[in-house]
This record gives sequence, structure tokens and C-alpha cells, in this order.
Amino acid sequence: MNQGSRSVRTYNQKLNHRENRAALFNEARSPANDGNLLNGGLDLESQNDEKIEGLTGKVKLLKEITLSIGESVKESNTILSNMAHI
Repeated sequence: MNQGSRSVRTYNQKLNHRENRAALFNEARSPANDGNLLNGGLDLESQNDEKIEGLTGKVKLLKEITLSIGESVKESNTILSNMAHI
């Protein structure tokens, strides 16, 4: 299951919960309230997408750093190995 379908499922569950609560307390649902809920969900999803992009950039940077450290370690080990044979 991908993250998009999971968030849609979560949104639908929340919407169903809200509808059940409204029916329980005999509240009238209005299309305006549904629109507000939808817009709020879209705003949160947009914020999540921005945060994911930021985290993706950080992960790429960390990968580059760790690869660079790995190369430095290999070079250092080669130098030490050559010194041991002198």
C-alpha cells in the first residue's frame, strides 16, 4: 500500500467517523462543512509533501557525506597497508 492510498483511507475514515458522530447527535451536515474538511485535508497534505521534499534532500546529502567518508576510509586503509609493508 502506498502512502497516497493510506492517506486517502485515513481521510475517509475520519470523514466517516464525523458523519457517524453527526448522525448520533442529530446534527445536520452541510456541504460547506465538508468543503472545509476537504480543504483542511488538502492543506495538511501539501504541508506533508513539503516536509517530505525537505527530508528527501537531507537524506541525499547524508548519503553523499557517508559515501565520501567511505572513500576516505578506503584511502587511509590503503596508505596504512602500504606503510606496513615498508
